[in-house]
Amino acid sequence: MKKILIATTALVATATVASADTTVKGRATFGAIKMGSADTILKSSVDLTIAGSTETDSGVKLSASVDIENFGTSNSYVKDTGNTSDTVIGVSSGALSFHYGDTDGAVDAATTEVHRIFGINFELWGGGFDNDDDGAIARVSYAAGPATLYLSYAGTDDAVGIGVKYKADAGSAKVTFGAGYEDSNTGDVWAISLGADFGSFGARVVYADGSDASVNGELDFSVQYSANGLTVGANYLTNDSGQDDYTIFGQYALGGGADIFAQHGQRGTTKTTALGVQFNF
Repeated sequence: MKKILIATTALVATATVASADTTVKGRATFGAIKMGSADTILKSSVDLTIAGSTETDSGVKLSASVDIENFGTSNSYVKDTGNTSDTVIGVSSGALSFHYGDTDGAVDAATTEVHRIFGINFELWGGGFDNDDDGAIARVSYAAGPATLYLSYAGTDDAVGIGVKYKADAGSAKVTFGAGYEDSNTGDVWAISLGADFGSFGARVVYADGSDASVNGELDFSVQYSANGLTVGANYLTNDSGQDDYTIFGQYALGGGADIFAQHGQRGTTKTTALGVQFNF
């Protein structure tokens, strides 16, 4: 209880403990991983998320969250050492919301990413247009029925973005379309995505291009099948620079928030294989 009270005070300074809603949750992963010609090693990671929210008398919702990734120290064999903490502040009222911090910019928020699993804190995926902007993104969202409009700005690279996402039912399929554009002092990026779910089967495709060096005619696509606790899938990335990345993955639910997983893929010239267990708490 003491830890929760401290988190509440830090996250929502203007709210009392009685009026604020605070949650603490996490994810732990342990397994074996082999990267390239290096020896197979044991590896673990623990991520922790602390989130708090409250609501004013006028109905405005305030929220804040802290994600602590790769939690722990580096004095064991082998634990992730790149410990980071990311924060997001949010304000919402009706269809309008505002978020600031380590959140998605307009392009990321509007487009749908390919299928993959978390694994040993290593998604085995190298999509090139994830605009984190040093965790200093301001984004405004407006939801109108099946469509959502996004506007964003990041002062670290003077990036201005706009995007739109649309969700619809097309017979037996649930379809999601997204498009976005961002201009910054490193160049511009535009992206479009299309995803469709047919019961247990899903497929997604994303294309991004622009003058920014982070994208170069990048095409990502994936397929996934999930039923009876079993998920299997594959994704693939290619671009005009000749990069060809792929991942094949599988995951099985053991119950109680625990899963076993296995995946094999390639980033650049490095092939990686991993298997292990993860659980949520």
